[in-house]
Amino acid sequence: MNSYRAVVRGRRQLSPHLVTITLGGLDGWVSTGVPDEYVRVFIALPGHELVLPIMGGQRGWSFPEDVTPPEPRVYTISDHRIVDGDVQIDLDIAVHDTGLGSDWARTCVVGDEVAVIDPHGLYKPRADVGWQLLVCDITGVPALARILREAEPGRRIEAHVVLTDAADEIALPSAADLDVTWQVVADETRIGDALVAAVCERELPEEDRYVWLAGEAAASRAVRKRLRRELGWPQSDFYTCGYWQFDAEAWNARYAAVADEVTAEAIAAYERAAGDEGRYLDDLEDIYERAGL
Repeated sequence: MNSYRAVVRGRRQLSPHLVTITLGGLDGWVSTGVPDEYVRVFIALPGHELVLPIMGGQRGWSFPEDVTPPEPRVYTISDHRIVDGDVQIDLDIAVHDTGLGSDWARTCVVGDEVAVIDPHGLYKPRADVGWQLLVCDITGVPALARILREAEPGRRIEAHVVLTDAADEIALPSAADLDVTWQVVADETRIGDALVAAVCERELPEEDRYVWLAGEAAASRAVRKRLRRELGWPQSDFYTCGYWQFDAEAWNARYAAVADEVTAEAIAAYERAAGDEGRYLDDLEDIYERAGL
């Protein structure tokens, strides 16, 4: 894993609640090629200088003890390119009313700096899979857009997007055989139920299928439980990912109280799984439930 000092090259409003930030100066940075790849962006707290993370250790990175570390936020890489030798990435960011990441996305200007680390991706259907269901809320729209943009002609894909503002509907160009449903709910408290219903209240194929869900974390876990524990799907047939947590402040407080224990158990589970992703995620789900998370 590597860390990079990135420079803001541009900012544009994509929709009322989506902003595109272009970062450059990323010499040596390499895309995973996975269309929902994401990157951790480290943002300096107001009044403090940016310090790059030191890669390694239990968490994956650390900082010198005598500095105020920047805080990480996770964003989808919607595009990447090289312009006159400058390695650039685009981050499409869902902005909220408050929060360090949203404040940065609203106010950053060309020349501002952040740190980033190497990307990861989760969307990995079989190359010849016959049918896909892609479900997300606004935080997953950037990844969905890139997945659809890179889909091969003729792929059968159904997409379901849950929003709280119809003005956030954006174009989703694709060569796939695509059917998109935009669902607008009254407020963010309704998002989780809508995401779960989009998967669990429909008839799913017995085989030759792939489900991907990105959005509110509790909904992600509920859908995973339905597919994996109740229906017995192999991990290769789906992936669900929690991009944000409803009532995050309370959840973070609960997590802080058990963080050391949970981290130790998660590391042990990863080692036991020996590369079996489904087994590891099953164990991780159990660890979180026992901890009341």
